[in-house]
Amino acid sequence: MNAVIRAHNLIDLLQDLVSVLERENELLERPRSSELEPVVKEKQALFKLYEDQMTAVAAEVDFGAKLPDDLRERLKALAMEFDTVMKLNRRRLELLTKSSQMIVDRIIEAARTAAGQVPRYERSGGVKHGSHAAPIAMNKEI
Repeated sequence: MNAVIRAHNLIDLLQDLVSVLERENELLERPRSSELEPVVKEKQALFKLYEDQMTAVAAEVDFGAKLPDDLRERLKALAMEFDTVMKLNRRRLELLTKSSQMIVDRIIEAARTAAGQVPRYERSGGVKHGSHAAPIAMNKEI
């Protein structure tokens, strides 16, 4: 495949990636959105294609030098836009992960506090009193 065709394919792919990342960023504003899962699957598929394209570009000697100036500039501008959207996406995902972990940590602490002195049976059949974890269940959709 020649460099110009590869560049056009890469431009199309980067446009798709920017679009899906922008959609995901909007959906991350309202977690638990049922629309998020298909967007994430689409993003994963596009990133696989992107990795393949970048591997092919890296293997092609003087890829950039073979491109006309206008195409090279278009590719560079789109790569910068992709980088900006990707950084925003990473920050939103990190914040969402951190806030979810904080909720889980508070639930764990509340369970420990609520457990207090919970009697339990020993192997010998006797009852032992002491501080033990109380059985709890947690909704895993946090």
